[in-house]
Amino acid sequence: MARNKAKTEILKWYDRAQPTQPERDRFSRNIDLFFDTISQRGHWNECLSTLLEDGGKACFAIKGNTWRADPTESGLVVTSVVPGWSFGWRGVFNDKMSEDFFSWLGHYCRQYIHRANICKVLMASWEKEGIILHPFGSGGSSQRYAGSTCVGSSTEVLAAAMPRVALSWGPLLANPAIFRSRWTGRNTLDPSIHQGIAHFLRAQSLLKSNFEIEALVALDCVIQSLQNMDWSWASGNPKRERRDLCRALGFGAASQDISEEVYFLRNQFGAHAGGWRWWDAGEYLEDDICGKASRLSSRLLRKAADIEVQHRIFDPEPENWAVWLEDSFDRIWNAVWFKDPT
Repeated sequence: MARNKAKTEILKWYDRAQPTQPERDRFSRNIDLFFDTISQRGHWNECLSTLLEDGGKACFAIKGNTWRADPTESGLVVTSVVPGWSFGWRGVFNDKMSEDFFSWLGHYCRQYIHRANICKVLMASWEKEGIILHPFGSGGSSQRYAGSTCVGSSTEVLAAAMPRVALSWGPLLANPAIFRSRWTGRNTLDPSIHQGIAHFLRAQSLLKSNFEIEALVALDCVIQSLQNMDWSWASGNPKRERRDLCRALGFGAASQDISEEVYFLRNQFGAHAGGWRWWDAGEYLEDDICGKASRLSSRLLRKAADIEVQHRIFDPEPENWAVWLEDSFDRIWNAVWFKDPT
């Protein structure tokens, strides 16, 4: 069933090119070949490291079961062990188009897993130091392990990556403070939480540059991202109403009012061309609405991440990544692939 749903999503995209029936049949078989191949390559891994420029301010270390973040001379470096989905496809498929497509698909999916780990570090950095970092970073490195060439457990693979990290970005700082953030255990593989973090940090960057209306749009997008979670258990309609989402998470009337005010400002001045007093939109920003909105979105994001475990859709630490990808494919596809502008 999960495989069929995944094939439907991919073929829906492929059909926009109006292939012939033989081409479509061949591509459909290659979808099965992709999933069968990653199932057979359970021991193929890749160890990715990304440098997050922090101006030397983030002098702490933090880690999980398959990732770690370490301060170096150049900045904080996040290292993850991810499935080896981005390489080894030459000769697997019988046409160049399929080889290119599935190579990129594997690349984006394993990149998403690495960025989910980076998200934990970004939020930890924000909470501990008030530092606004970006998941792309300014430098990266990788080590591929195919089958029997893997050096061992995730802990061993991560430890083996540290000499390469030091060579690229300078020695690891000695005896860094170990930061035990709750974000270590929160499920940033859930696209709603992952996307909420992206909008939250974008909002903080905009506020820092005094783009307040634009920041409010991003802060409202945090709430909109969380609306894509499972709310079947909640009363009202949290998938559409900001007020109902706040209520479902246990926030009172004052917080609900702020969420609706931010939504109003987004619609009237930020996301659309307003029809009245556009020069004076700043008058609506009095009474510290930006600060209130920032604090509310941070609290909503944390609370939603904490209750996610009770209504879980995405396994944060699967034993079998190939099965995880099939089971989660419809949401992961929307998170990693590009929507056709037509």
